[in-house]
Amino acid sequence: MLKAGDSDKFKRYNAALRLNTELNKYVTIRGGAMFAQRNKIYPYATNSTTADPWLYMYRWSSLYPMGYDENNNPIRSPWSENEAANQASMLRNYINLSAGATVNIMKNWKVDVDYTFTNEDYSWRKNGTRYTAANSWVAAKQRFDAQGNPVYVNKEGAVVNKGDADATLAYDLSNDMYTANGSAQDHIYMRSQNEHKHTVNAFTTYELDLNDDHNFKFILGLNRVTNDGSFHWTQRADLLDITNPQFDLAVGQITGSGGEYWESQLGYFGRVNYAYKNKYLFEGNIRYDGSSKFPTDLKWRWFPSFSAGWVVSEEKFMDWSRATLNQLKFRGSWGVIGNQTVPSDLYVSNMDAGQINYIVNGALLNSVGTPKLNWPNVTWEDLETLDFGADARFFKNKLGLTFDWYQKKTKNMFAPLEGTTLTLGSAAPWGNFGTLTTKGFELAIDFNHRFENGLGINFRANLDDSKSVFSGYTSLRTTGVNYNGRVYGDIWGYETDRLYQYNDFVLDGNNNPQLVKPNADMTKYYGSTDNVYLLKEGPNGEKPVYQPRFQNSTNFYFGPGDVKFKDLNGDGEIDNGDGTIDNPGDMKIIGNSTPRYQYGFRFGADWKGFDVSAFFQGVGQRKVWGAGFLAIPGFNTSDGAMPASFVNDYWTKDNQGAFYPAAFNNGGSANVNNMQVQSRYLLDMSYLRIKNLTVGYTIPQHIVQRAKINNLRVYVSLENFFTWDKLRGLPIDPEEVGGFSIFNETNYNGGRTGVGTPTFKSASFGVQLNF
Repeated sequence: MLKAGDSDKFKRYNAALRLNTELNKYVTIRGGAMFAQRNKIYPYATNSTTADPWLYMYRWSSLYPMGYDENNNPIRSPWSENEAANQASMLRNYINLSAGATVNIMKNWKVDVDYTFTNEDYSWRKNGTRYTAANSWVAAKQRFDAQGNPVYVNKEGAVVNKGDADATLAYDLSNDMYTANGSAQDHIYMRSQNEHKHTVNAFTTYELDLNDDHNFKFILGLNRVTNDGSFHWTQRADLLDITNPQFDLAVGQITGSGGEYWESQLGYFGRVNYAYKNKYLFEGNIRYDGSSKFPTDLKWRWFPSFSAGWVVSEEKFMDWSRATLNQLKFRGSWGVIGNQTVPSDLYVSNMDAGQINYIVNGALLNSVGTPKLNWPNVTWEDLETLDFGADARFFKNKLGLTFDWYQKKTKNMFAPLEGTTLTLGSAAPWGNFGTLTTKGFELAIDFNHRFENGLGINFRANLDDSKSVFSGYTSLRTTGVNYNGRVYGDIWGYETDRLYQYNDFVLDGNNNPQLVKPNADMTKYYGSTDNVYLLKEGPNGEKPVYQPRFQNSTNFYFGPGDVKFKDLNGDGEIDNGDGTIDNPGDMKIIGNSTPRYQYGFRFGADWKGFDVSAFFQGVGQRKVWGAGFLAIPGFNTSDGAMPASFVNDYWTKDNQGAFYPAAFNNGGSANVNNMQVQSRYLLDMSYLRIKNLTVGYTIPQHIVQRAKINNLRVYVSLENFFTWDKLRGLPIDPEEVGGFSIFNETNYNGGRTGVGTPTFKSASFGVQLNF
């Protein structure tokens, strides 16, 4: 959800009103208002929001020209479409009004009440565009003169006679009119949405101190949230005037839809805090929450939590350590909270209504779809957290250490029912299935010191890691779904042996591999009848292992320069068994996509006016099976562009020690032919990056005071200039793997790896003045 103030491109009007008027010394009234407007205007080339300029910046090679042809027609390209596109806009208006009051019943007893009203109006206008451009995506057309005779040109493009030495037939790009994605793009579309939320918080606080040793705090309260919204969209095709898109200037079919939604939550809570001489600390919480998103008998749930701390450094028996140890605290906590972020109708068997393209008595026939499958007992998801930690400071607070070990359990997870098949005829119903347990730790250290010569240094570092494991499933343990013991992010694939070479094959008289039809004497083929290149037997007569099941394209046969997979189970064939964990064939877990061992450290120093600081950030372990032309060799050669890492290191007869396999067009697939999910081409996304490096100098005060300046500092700052990774030169930002778009969150840039908005490098020079 977009929020006001996220970007300076949007106007923000913030009028805060706070009345701290004390009424009879008992009541304090609070109030405020915030108004914000966010307007995004952009050229809109298609009705799809899948791709943005970052995809096309990498995708097309110089084989696809941009600009104008010799007839001064714009050549079809992302540039030409962006230039010709109609303007679209997304406008959000926010209003936030709040009011509150505090009533002081006694010195140590008060009541707080707050109310907030939030309203958002959303308007999205998308105007389809009809383009006219020289079409470089199809074959050029032969040029003829007015009499129908072929035209000839020389290498400079000048018209010449047929008999001239360098004469060749002239061809032109076809200047065509088109829409970016079919006739549906020639349209006007508008969507509007309104949402308003009411939030009420009311609680009372009572504090009690006994003998200055026992300190209590009691809180009781409630919070209530309601959210109401509605939306509507309309589209009309076939604009009469493409440069002036309006509904009344379109003559095509009108389509539209809309809906309403409502949800509400109500919760009661209580808290008790207790401290004894600031050494023994305790807190207990209890919540009773209800949600409109669940059936009546499952709405309400109790959610308790507890925490305790022990400040060991305050104990008498720790007096011996006070010269070195300034603080030592042990703490622990356990608690459960509820999650209800699911659709409001998850447990309801709704049926979608509409019309089908069948005319009866001059009108389209109305239809009602089959009810969706639902799980009637869906209820709260439980988020249970257990944490143990310690905080310590040493040497007059110069050195600090913080450590936490935690376990988070997501019980009754919202997930689709496992084990369903395509014959079910509908999407699997969602319910509460399984548990995800995450165990991890966080460690932080900081140090600061100033030497007698004036040199000051400071250092901060942090390291964290976690692993999440599924449990509580009873369905078939298959590699493609959640199962007991599965680690979140695990990647199943094949282990790569190496690339095939010529000496692996039986060669003919011309030293070429022999393409043969499989026969019963050539080991098992998993039912395949594909042709294969004949492999040699082993030195002791071992039967070779063929892999025709991966020959997913016409005219692709595993030969010299192609990938050879390992037969892990030794059964004479490369396959995935029956796809279960107990029989995965030759598949294994080859990596994990979850970032592990995330770390960062910052250091700084200053001396005699000079200062330097640097911030490092990194990930110790992460693997990703990529998609798209930056990650998969030969992903789609018709795009034209590919990284130099592929071009300079693929297998040929003259480069048989290459890392990447022989060239082949995989037709836009990331899991085909040589590029089965495998260990050799799994992307290593571990990295270390200097996020910021700053060097500055503060001019001595006795110099700047002459100019009535209190402080003058000049500095140079570099952002994201240095990165170390293990991507073999691929132009993929390991910090921005998938990318994100506010218009499309599920299939951004076609799901391709590394084509999202990169992390920008920037250098800045500045002066800081204080008068």
